[in-house]
Amino acid sequence: MDQTLDEVNKHCSEHVQAYASCVEDNEKTWKVDCADLRKALTRCTDENVTLMKLVRLNCQPIIDRYTKCLNANSEKPETCMAPLRDLYECTEGVGQMLEKMNRLKDKKYRGEEDAGKPGVVE
Repeated sequence: MDQTLDEVNKHCSEHVQAYASCVEDNEKTWKVDCADLRKALTRCTDENVTLMKLVRLNCQPIIDRYTKCLNANSEKPETCMAPLRDLYECTEGVGQMLEKMNRLKDKKYRGEEDAGKPGVVE
């Protein structure tokens, strides 16, 4: 997760700062007033942070359920723990999948995938 946050800050820090400032400056109306900044931040992370894009692609229904719960329970967000847990599990699963893909890719580039196979000279 830290690596993902580093990537978001590396590629989208201006978007993060603008959105955070907007939310802070518009405590009661941030959902409406900051919607365009949120979309811009989402677009930036989708274009520049692989894990965020994969999470959105694989976990969107769960993200939607969690968002709907938060919107319906803005005064008691703790009631949304079950959808939050589902979202956490989905994002962790996507993160593990990406790590496996990266390890396989690294092995392939280092030539490790052929080591030990019959007919392959080491």
